[in-house]
Amino acid sequence: MNERSPWAISRRTFLRRGAWVAIAGAASMAIAGTAARALLSGRAASAGERLAAVMQHRDSAARVGRAALDARAVERDVRGLLAGLSESVPNLAEVLRAGSDDDLRAAIDDACRRDFAERAQGLTRVEGWVVARTEARVCALVALVAPA
Repeated sequence: MNERSPWAISRRTFLRRGAWVAIAGAASMAIAGTAARALLSGRAASAGERLAAVMQHRDSAARVGRAALDARAVERDVRGLLAGLSESVPNLAEVLRAGSDDDLRAAIDDACRRDFAERAQGLTRVEGWVVARTEARVCALVALVAPA
């Protein structure tokens, strides 16, 4: 009696599945952006790089960030922007250190909602648009950290 193990697969099936796994892995690394490249290169991503990496529309964020920097609506250096974000995003250091990208996006979104709720102190104008100060700071970080 020649019974095959339920786990046995042909060499051809193994190679096909292996190719799909490799393609999926390469695609996820290409999509992941700055944070994944920093981790794979063996160096830790800076807080600014990590924040820039989670932005879904980095080109647009960089344009808004440059406008905010030019209008002096936010701090003009990475250290000042991170200090301002630390005030508006509770537990920012913890989320940057141990949180997922989704956790970081959620913390930024919550801070932006609080900025709009506070009205005068939480909002700023950038080229005629009223934006949350937290959002303006994150966009400015993208403009400073992301390659042009």
